[in-house]
Amino acid sequence: MRKFNRVLAASLTLAMGLSLVACGGSQQSTTAPAENETKGTEAPASNDAEKDDNSSTKNDPSVAPDTTGWDASKKIYAYSWDDDFQKKLNVILDEYPQFKDYVEYVNLGSASEKSLEQIDTAIKSDKYPSLIPGDVGSAKYWIEDDDKTANLYDDAFGFTEEMVDRDYAYAKQYATYNGELKGVTWQSTAGSVFYNKAIAKEVFGADDPETVQAKLADWDTFFKTAEELKAKGYKITNGPDEIYYAIINAHKDPWVVVADDGTETLKLDDSVKTFIENYKKLYDGEYTNGGTMWDNDWAGNQKDGGNVLCYFACPWMIGVMQGNGASNGSFGAVVGPQAYYWGGTYVSIGKDTPNPALAAFICYELACDDDMGVKITNKTGDAVANKKANERLVNGEIAEDNNGVAFLGGQNPYATWAAAGENIDQSACTYFDKNYEVMIKAAAQGYATGTYATVDDALNYIYSQSETELGISKAK
Repeated sequence: MRKFNRVLAASLTLAMGLSLVACGGSQQSTTAPAENETKGTEAPASNDAEKDDNSSTKNDPSVAPDTTGWDASKKIYAYSWDDDFQKKLNVILDEYPQFKDYVEYVNLGSASEKSLEQIDTAIKSDKYPSLIPGDVGSAKYWIEDDDKTANLYDDAFGFTEEMVDRDYAYAKQYATYNGELKGVTWQSTAGSVFYNKAIAKEVFGADDPETVQAKLADWDTFFKTAEELKAKGYKITNGPDEIYYAIINAHKDPWVVVADDGTETLKLDDSVKTFIENYKKLYDGEYTNGGTMWDNDWAGNQKDGGNVLCYFACPWMIGVMQGNGASNGSFGAVVGPQAYYWGGTYVSIGKDTPNPALAAFICYELACDDDMGVKITNKTGDAVANKKANERLVNGEIAEDNNGVAFLGGQNPYATWAAAGENIDQSACTYFDKNYEVMIKAAAQGYATGTYATVDDALNYIYSQSETELGISKAK
């Protein structure tokens, strides 16, 4: 097991400077097709592989376990920091109501980092956490833990490479540790750019996705477009920090390297330098309103009449923007300058779950069942990581009241997100990454405002803070 306690403590401290939002879509009020209403009430398929203990008999997670003979000891608990995972879980339980008495959801109502401590405490309680979701900034805490979470390739859970390969490659990259599968995700948080159609129409003469994508095709083009917008009185983003995830989450090499003896050292890759330089270009060029993500100006400009063209966003941002007053149909979606991801939720299974077959079945339904992937998208508006489900959604299996389609005025965004999903690489992610976000943004702001004279000075600030806050020194 890695040295989590020190990093967790630092993460909780640094998180005070960040605004945390659940990485999920908004619940939709839809009526399931008639043929789905009775699926969960049919006689459940027998799962002969299920045992009361974690025996070597191979479980098949694609088969709904038989509840015959079950009692309260087979009940499992799902813990999460908010209600987003519950919405997805409810899609499954509505389909399989025979399991509703055996699954209880515990909404911790806290920031995702704080939830780690709460779940650690619950592990010692009589309500053992069997399903443990974590956002992409904290899920490694569970994935890289040898003692608390299960290897889903083990016979008691029964996952296979073929099952997991139904999702985009980055999902398995992130959730695999030392060759073990320690979690799954239903969610594709492929990054995209939501653009203000009225501004695009005025400045570019057209507001279709093809026209706008050509104006944001790469970073050089992005800055040329920023100048074009400025000349017309518009901003390309509300603040210079909004490009953070598009650049940083595309980094290819782990920043923190752990030697065989456990020594940890920091080596920042070129993505950090690129972000700092581009932040300053946005600042110096006065291409933004000078705000930050989640501030009042950022939210207010999402309403009709705002002066900002681009919001770097992902599927779960739709609910946020609607809550901020963005009108359905006022925005479109494109991939933007480069493929990236923002957020995501991975679900691990507690190693000592009293019901491995049920926990595994729920995780399979979340991540690997094509039909369920389509249902989750249409009922919650979220985007899924299941490639086959996305193919079907791209080809028209979209509910009329799907929230993503409604928000984008009839544009089917799943083609955009599917294209981005194929190019995402999470192989370099580690449990350290979230700790550096505050440091990197502070370094970029300091360079833009003159606190640091050079990019190297800004980078040295990060190295210094890393040693002070985390005890991790610069690699030699």
